[in-house]
Amino acid sequence: MMSRHSIRLLLLGAALCATQASAFDPITGVISKGISTALDVRSKDDVKVDVEVDAAITSKLVDHKGDEFKNVSILVFARHGVLVGYAPSDEAKRKAEALAKAEKRLRSLKNEIQVGKAGGNFGANAVLDKKIDIALTAAKGVSSVNMRWKVYGDVVFLAGLAQSEAEAKLAVKTIRGLDGVKTVRSSLRIGKK
Repeated sequence: MMSRHSIRLLLLGAALCATQASAFDPITGVISKGISTALDVRSKDDVKVDVEVDAAITSKLVDHKGDEFKNVSILVFARHGVLVGYAPSDEAKRKAEALAKAEKRLRSLKNEIQVGKAGGNFGANAVLDKKIDIALTAAKGVSSVNMRWKVYGDVVFLAGLAQSEAEAKLAVKTIRGLDGVKTVRSSLRIGKK
């Protein structure tokens, strides 16, 4: 009988192989996501709540009058939220935080919104996002399924959970090593959940 550690290594190896192939094959990408989901530290109920919380806050930001939140996002993991992106003023930053705080299912909320103009465009941001996904999934010692990130030009906002300070540092170092990344703003929490 295989040990739990051996099974985890086998799943991780399969996920890495599938992730590399997913760059060329969308079917393999789906399989890769399925395997990596097995390494998620959250329960199915936790994942469901995270999706609901993300959707509720995103909806409030999108439905808000004007476009002051067009470059603001929420990263949610284990009911801990991090507001990221760019707002045109300190007042808009405070408003976004107030909208997010109204979501009572959040355990905590960190406001990492920068005041200023967001960089990049949708296409370039999406390409860098995929590069980060592949790099973190392939990085030995990083469980990317427990991390969330958002790209705005050459700035990457990182949130979620790292099992150790070493894993958090490795994730940041991996992202910083990618072409096109100037700054990584990490809000990773350290722990089990």
